[in-house]
Amino acid sequence: MLAVTFIVLAIILVDIWSGGLARSYARTGAVFVGYGAQLTLGWISSARFFSSRRVLLAENETLRAALYTLEERSALLLALQEENAALRSTLSLPERERGITAPVVSSFRASPYSTFLIGAGEDTGVANGNFVLSGSSFVIGVVTDSASRSALVTAIFAYENTVHALVSDVSIVVEGRGGGNARAEAPRSAKISPGDVVTAPEYGGRPIGVVGEVVVESGDAAQTLFIRLPVNLASLRFVYVVK
Repeated sequence: MLAVTFIVLAIILVDIWSGGLARSYARTGAVFVGYGAQLTLGWISSARFFSSRRVLLAENETLRAALYTLEERSALLLALQEENAALRSTLSLPERERGITAPVVSSFRASPYSTFLIGAGEDTGVANGNFVLSGSSFVIGVVTDSASRSALVTAIFAYENTVHALVSDVSIVVEGRGGGNARAEAPRSAKISPGDVVTAPEYGGRPIGVVGEVVVESGDAAQTLFIRLPVNLASLRFVYVVK
């Protein structure tokens, strides 16, 4: 206790002797000490912030990678389901038609000539002139060139290709316009409506399209029929070749 009292008295005497300079230096030192403490706390806070940010960025990358994986698996599952449905629809045709199911191995969209390749050929009995059907039994093309394991199919509605057909018991000549579309003319008096099915006797009376629109111009003796295949040719995966 006497030692503490002696130290306090000594500090007071030094401060009196220095004219208050000791207190001034003490205050300045305290300020620097406080400032240094603030800087240290600031550095610690900054370090914690950047550390937390790095952790969050890493977690975001992990979650993003997981999301991409889930999206990929979901897309794959959907593609397999669609392929399975397409295959089931074509596999049901042998009950009514004699032929073979074949995969589409080239994109119809990529061909400027309304053609596509199938993965079946002469080795499996495919020959020029064979009809090619969709899963819904619509004629979509004809084999025009066959090799041992593949064949070239020309779409029935290839540009300027003509087919003699029937719609609502009316004979028409269908002219292909490409892309699964065609047009024809019928007598103005014929009762033809959108949705009517167009069939072709030269293809065994099978359907080749449906009427999408009927246009009758004032004063014309004929009505114009716009016909389309109810099949998305660009998405075909399997077809059925009738032998």
